[in-house]
Parts: sequence; C-alpha cells; structure tokens
Amino acid sequence: MTQRPLINILILLTGVLASCNHSSTYSRLVKTELAKHKRCDDLFMGIRLGMTSKEFFSYCWEMNKKGLFTDGTNNTSVLYKIDTGFAHPVFMNFYPGFHEGRISNFTATFAFEAWAPWNKPLSSDNLLPGVVSMYRQWLPGNDFLTMKDPHKGTIYVKVDGNRRIIIGRYDDQYVKVDCSDLLIEPELKK
Repeated sequence: MTQRPLINILILLTGVLASCNHSSTYSRLVKTELAKHKRCDDLFMGIRLGMTSKEFFSYCWEMNKKGLFTDGTNNTSVLYKIDTGFAHPVFMNFYPGFHEGRISNFTATFAFEAWAPWNKPLSSDNLLPGVVSMYRQWLPGNDFLTMKDPHKGTIYVKVDGNRRIIIGRYDDQYVKVDCSDLLIEPELKK
C-alpha cells in the first residue's frame, strides 16, 4: 500500500519533467530561430506572411478563376480541395489574420471530404499524420517538435525564423493549423 502513492508521484513527476523538457526545447528553438534574423514568410501556394490584404484578395481571385480556390465554409474562408497525397480527398478551409493591412497569421482547417461521425477511418486522428507530412513537404526546414497539450492532446510545432506553425487535432472532424509571425505576435497580444 505504501508503494502505490510513491508510484503515482513518480508517474506524475515524470510527466511534469517531460512537459518541461518539451517546453524548454521549444523556448530554445524560438530563441535560436529569432536570433538568426531570417524571415520565413511562405505559408501555402504563394500566400505569405506580410502579404497585403489587397495582394491576398487579388491572388485568391486569380486562383479562383483557375479553379483552384473557391468559397469556403459559410463564405468566411477560402476552400482548397486536395486530391493527392491522401487516401481520400481533403478540404482545406483557410483565412489569414491581418495586422496593419498585412498577413500576420494564418489559420486553416483540414477535413476529409467524406467525413461523417460514423466513418472513423476518415476522422481527424487519421488525417493528422498526413497534414503534418504535407507541411513537411510544403515548408521544408526545421522538423516538427511533438508536444503534449493538456487540452488539445498531441500537437506538432515547427519554427523556422520568424514563422511558427502549430498543427493539432481540433475535434473528431478537423485538424487545425495555426501559422504566425513571431515578430508580430507580441503586438497582437496587446
């Protein structure tokens, strides 16, 4: 009986130390990358951090005319359909955030086109590894750190220069990707 509480404490301590290790690894990575003074602004298919809102809307209009982009969910995002690289077609809904008329962050959600609550093979758990792999191809550089978040579960974090990318499971259907410019982020938090 006396060993049981000791074992529980050791398990808890191991989890805390592992969490601190990930956190300190992430903090060191951010510090190292920002110290390089290297801009990494590419986000996706020609969209980049720092792009003006006018450039973004014009670019999306051109991509729409080519049939690559269309109206996303509730006409509040842009939709890109991905037919290659996954076992089934995937929808990517995205939209940037703007600060002083320029893209400062970018949010995208991914879901299998044929997702349904009863269709477990097309859940976000099965989509997540493919999205991480796709971002490795789209934006080479540092690899993703795998971190545990108490609310979101496993998340993947990548930092290259000023650009941070966080990928994680949002719910049963969606994988969410958040990209941000670490140089502008402090201003946004004010």
